[in-house]
Amino acid sequence: MAKVTVTIDAELAVEVMVLAGVTSPQDAVELAVRDFIARGHRTEARVATQEELRERTHREAHGPQDHRHGG
Repeated sequence: MAKVTVTIDAELAVEVMVLAGVTSPQDAVELAVRDFIARGHRTEARVATQEELRERTHREAHGPQDHRHGG
């Protein structure tokens, strides 16, 4: 995997290190980024599930409908 180098405020790194229970700023930042990504995926999954539920509920309430337009 390719690597990138970033500079962040030391206080931010220390806070993440304490919260994550790690002793390396590198590990702390990687954990924070991985958590952020995982949270985004969970949110996407929840939104998709809610949309599917709304669509299913709508179909059950209104029956299948032909959405084609034109003459």
